[in-house]
Amino acid sequence: MLKQNRWILLSVAWFVAINLRAGSIAVSPILPLIKADLALSYAQTGLLFAVPTLLMAVFGLPGGMLADSLGMKKTITIGLTLILAGTALRAATSGFLALTIWTAVLGAGMGIANPGLTRMVKNRFSDMPGAATGIFTSGFITGATAASWLTIPYLLSWTGSWRGTFIVWSGFALLALLAWQILAKEDKTSGGGRPDLSGIWRDKTVWKLNIIFLSMNLSFYAIASWIPTYYQELGKSLEYGALILTTFLITGLPSSLVVPYLTDRISGKKWGLIISCLTFLPTIFVLMFFPLAAPFALAAVMGITSTGIFALSFALPLYYVDASKVGSVAGMNLLVGYGGSFIGPFTLGLVHDLTGSFVAGWLIVVAFLAVLMAVAWSLPKKTY
Repeated sequence: MLKQNRWILLSVAWFVAINLRAGSIAVSPILPLIKADLALSYAQTGLLFAVPTLLMAVFGLPGGMLADSLGMKKTITIGLTLILAGTALRAATSGFLALTIWTAVLGAGMGIANPGLTRMVKNRFSDMPGAATGIFTSGFITGATAASWLTIPYLLSWTGSWRGTFIVWSGFALLALLAWQILAKEDKTSGGGRPDLSGIWRDKTVWKLNIIFLSMNLSFYAIASWIPTYYQELGKSLEYGALILTTFLITGLPSSLVVPYLTDRISGKKWGLIISCLTFLPTIFVLMFFPLAAPFALAAVMGITSTGIFALSFALPLYYVDASKVGSVAGMNLLVGYGGSFIGPFTLGLVHDLTGSFVAGWLIVVAFLAVLMAVAWSLPKKTY
């Protein structure tokens, strides 16, 4: 494949990555409308937001195995097809059960397609795995930000209903599927293998990568879930807290590109993680003791450093795992990392119930980051 064509492929992969987050995040702004229209309880409504992440975790490992056996093109095609079906058919549902089923189909598609992107980087960008991973992970952030930003003020007003917003997002999924089918070509070296799943589960390095990915998710979701409430308890409005959260999320976009790019040029790949964590840690203490000093600057630094860790966590299998099992390991990362991500928000909420404050809870985030650094330090010197 010509060198210039792989950049076309990476551009399409970036658009695919947008669709691996936009369809699930887009439900958040319109949850009150869905709740009122379908007469749902708060528990049922919350489940609609939780289901995609759970299904993405569950189907991450099968998706990784498919990427290693069928190849990245077929695997991502399957995932995008499920995303398209799940997103479009949510618009036609008239009850909670059907809406939950199609939301689950969307989440399964996300889980299946995700490891295919890592497989693609290993196949086509082995000379710059970090930078290429950073580009497609920036698509995740772009998709989540676009879904959060565009759904209410634009898509809802254009279409006139929450169902119409799903139709628009399904249109984006259809465009991604068509572009992927037309422009992506499978490598001759990709697919056909049978990954040794039992060997992967016994591999100590793989489990170190799992723990790193899990620790990152625990930290990120703990902050993202509770920071608006934290600032409300400090006397600020919910709108102010939401703006802090938006700053935290959107400022990470440049970091998702730059940090993995720089890591490609560091001989010890683990140092990118360790340096990012050492930069992130002080911001947690500032959040604990001086949260009102410069909250938006604080949120920006937290967003930059945490997103750098997020992007590097996706890239780690490319550095520390043999090419034949990169997809399966990436899928296992999703299973462990996203499957356990609910622990962070739950733990901080529980600590708040027990102590009446978030301050002790932020110390748990410090502990998550300490574990991440310790495991990163123990990664082997050998890279692939």
